[in-house]
Amino acid sequence: MVVGRRDWLLGTPALGGALACRPAAAREVEYALVGQSPERGHLLRSGELLDQPIAGRERTKVAIVGGGVAGLSAAWWLVRQGLARADLVLLELEPALGGTARGARMPRSAHPMGAHYLPTPPPELPELETLLEELGVLVGRDGQGRPEWQTTAICAAPGERHFFASQWHPGLYPEHGQTQAEADQWARFWTMLHALDRARDGAGELLFRLPVRRSSPQMRALDRQTMKHWLDERQLTSWRLRWYVDYACRDDYGCGIDHCSAFAGLHHFLGRGLEETRAGELLTWAEGNGQLIERMDDLLALGERRQLDQLVCAIDPERGELRVHDCVAKATRVIEAEVILWAAPRYLLPHLLPRGVDPLPSGALTYAPWLVANLELGQAPAGVGAMLAWDNVPVFADGQAHDLGYVLATHGEGRDIVEPGAVITYYEPLVGATAEALAMQRARLLAGDAREWGEHVIRSLERMHPTLRKTLRAVHVHRWGHAMIRPVPGLLFGPELELARQPIGRVRACATDVGGLPLFEEAFYSAIEGAEWALARLGSA
Repeated sequence: MVVGRRDWLLGTPALGGALACRPAAAREVEYALVGQSPERGHLLRSGELLDQPIAGRERTKVAIVGGGVAGLSAAWWLVRQGLARADLVLLELEPALGGTARGARMPRSAHPMGAHYLPTPPPELPELETLLEELGVLVGRDGQGRPEWQTTAICAAPGERHFFASQWHPGLYPEHGQTQAEADQWARFWTMLHALDRARDGAGELLFRLPVRRSSPQMRALDRQTMKHWLDERQLTSWRLRWYVDYACRDDYGCGIDHCSAFAGLHHFLGRGLEETRAGELLTWAEGNGQLIERMDDLLALGERRQLDQLVCAIDPERGELRVHDCVAKATRVIEAEVILWAAPRYLLPHLLPRGVDPLPSGALTYAPWLVANLELGQAPAGVGAMLAWDNVPVFADGQAHDLGYVLATHGEGRDIVEPGAVITYYEPLVGATAEALAMQRARLLAGDAREWGEHVIRSLERMHPTLRKTLRAVHVHRWGHAMIRPVPGLLFGPELELARQPIGRVRACATDVGGLPLFEEAFYSAIEGAEWALARLGSA
């Protein structure tokens, strides 16, 4: 029997057959695929653009490929260190900046398409504080020198709630109905974390910090085991605790405790310091980190040096030549650069370099695909129990919940809402144990159309909100095929990331993935290191 694409998608166990039974919508709903264009990225594989005639040539000192957090951060640092804006060019494949930090808008509200928050930086990240100050997010300091943050950027309470046992509860840990033994395990887990929080080695280095490669060597052996193994060794067997830790790993890294490095799993809690003890805030906006992208773009003011819809289809690393195709004008040109900062995903680079030049083995880095969707509702979600929060998460003890729930994009409006309704942002990492399994998930994600995936999202949310369809107006689906680098055991402190960051002629990779953790801070500091390398190379030329 031949299985068609639609049957293959609808019948996949990962979706629980949720798409197979689709009731008629109560009203006409708009379904749309928006955001990243997989078709543009896949042009690199065909090589068809290499036959295009060259329409022109130009020169620059620095070419930055990628207009996400890393690319914009690299440009910001270069300009701040004195490089003239006219001496760099920033090339972005999509028609908008941001990458996975991009934001967008539905009629009711702006919303994130990916990353949606940034914790305020700990003291050891002064460069990030400087950026946030220049962006107007850090607005001053109190009498003790502690930073004061823009009030409207601080996540309003309530911050979190979870859906468990048919009702909503505050926070994320499902303590309702727990036994004393489960409560004891929960307390013991936090005792362990407190012992490690802000702890330093004999040389004064933090055991866990950002960027992760600056962490002390003392605990790095944990990177060679999974987070599940770490929990097993300490007899932390409570399903509630394991759900909580697994949720944290899936939320930050796109992989659960079975596949996530124990160092990365603990770093989620400890890298910035424990949330409950550090004097920090959670920064978020309606459009998520897209707000930071907009502010960085305005601050840089690159003008014509910031170019969208540009597909880099080949790089000569020794001569510093980039073959660039304008996806709108349908014209190809060559840019000659003294330095090239590759601020796009690292896995794409081998498709552009001459064969055999890249020292990184194929498949050394693996990425989690993500499904993100924004739903516009005529009425804000409700439910029995804890009131609607910024982050709303399902907990199902039977393990049938694959998604992370939703964030309320309109949460910052508070009680003074003028317009009814809401926009919620749904998140679901498509996890897999092997590269082959991830490839299957990625193919499945890209095979589905807007209605199919939209219905999947709706049915997932209906477990928490059975009447959701009654006021549903639109579902906009974002498919991220390679959304997050996966910190699997051995990656963070193994040879792969060193090879990934190693310069290749005039090219250096500096995106989030070469940091090892898919975090804003990793993108930012990878970019600064790349920019410093570029300045040193320019200075020695």
